[in-house]
Amino acid sequence: MAARTRKYNTWQVFLLLLIVGGIIGSWLGETVFRLSPGLRFLGQAQSLGLSPFTLDLHVFTLTFGFMLYINFFTLLGFMVAYFVFRKL
Repeated sequence: MAARTRKYNTWQVFLLLLIVGGIIGSWLGETVFRLSPGLRFLGQAQSLGLSPFTLDLHVFTLTFGFMLYINFFTLLGFMVAYFVFRKL
């Protein structure tokens, strides 16, 4: 029996699954928070990253920045995405 090989770049698929898992997890967290305000602690997001930095060179302007807002459901989405990736 032949060995199972992947014909795609695994890190790109993994990154895509993490992004999609994080987005779906965040949406799920917002929905749960709206339906049950008593679970506010699950919907609180912590920010992680670099705030936007602008470099004005008078010819063009560059803006750099990256922010990641993580809550419980975002982490849950990341974990589900990881398990889906392992099953591929």
